[in-house]
Amino acid sequence: MSSLHVAFEDLQTRLRQVQNVQSIRVLDEGALIVTVAQPSFHEEIAIYLLAGELSVGFIKKMLNANTQRDMHTLFIPALDRITDDGETALMSDALRLLVHAYGGKVYAYRIDGTKVAIIPVFISKSGRISTGEPVNLAELSGDYATFNNKYLLGVRKVAGFAAQQYAHQTHQQQPEPRAYNPLQPFYDLLGVPVSASTSDIKRAYRKKALRYHPDSNPAPDAHAKMQQINEAYERIMERLKTY
Repeated sequence: MSSLHVAFEDLQTRLRQVQNVQSIRVLDEGALIVTVAQPSFHEEIAIYLLAGELSVGFIKKMLNANTQRDMHTLFIPALDRITDDGETALMSDALRLLVHAYGGKVYAYRIDGTKVAIIPVFISKSGRISTGEPVNLAELSGDYATFNNKYLLGVRKVAGFAAQQYAHQTHQQQPEPRAYNPLQPFYDLLGVPVSASTSDIKRAYRKKALRYHPDSNPAPDAHAKMQQINEAYERIMERLKTY
């Protein structure tokens, strides 16, 4: 039994146990479409487990096609497709495309014996990697990414695990306890850590605005959500100006 088959069967089993997952449709070995119920709407997410060499053509094709179908896309390569030493990324144009799509990270699956885990893998500009704790499948949700390169131009629908995306740590050290910050709820709303740079905060705000702006989101609570996002952004940026 291949590692892809093991990981794919495990993913399906665990997704079926998630309360807000409404349906699962298998397209092929390693590919499925999940319908996820959000508070006021449903969204479809196409998930692809990638066990072979990463392909720019495939990534580009699926991002374009799924966005046109109003579906979000999540690529989850095997960890050994990203790194062979656990410390340095095997950089390629395809991996760079994924890192851009998912905001400086990718999600990867690994198998330890009979245990399968999907983990966020953060990749620095120098190619060094750090990993986070296994994701919570209940946090699966759609997002947006803006591209401006030789492969893609414009906004594409992607997906990820928002609550997990910044909970990373290096292999060499354990994370230190963080003191509570009164602006923590606003950082949480944007999905960034308190240590996020100004550019990270602006990028996160743009993604949230694309998703919840009433002009593009017909949900009844879109206007209220957009107001909360605007307030969070303004409060954080105002505080940063004082430093």
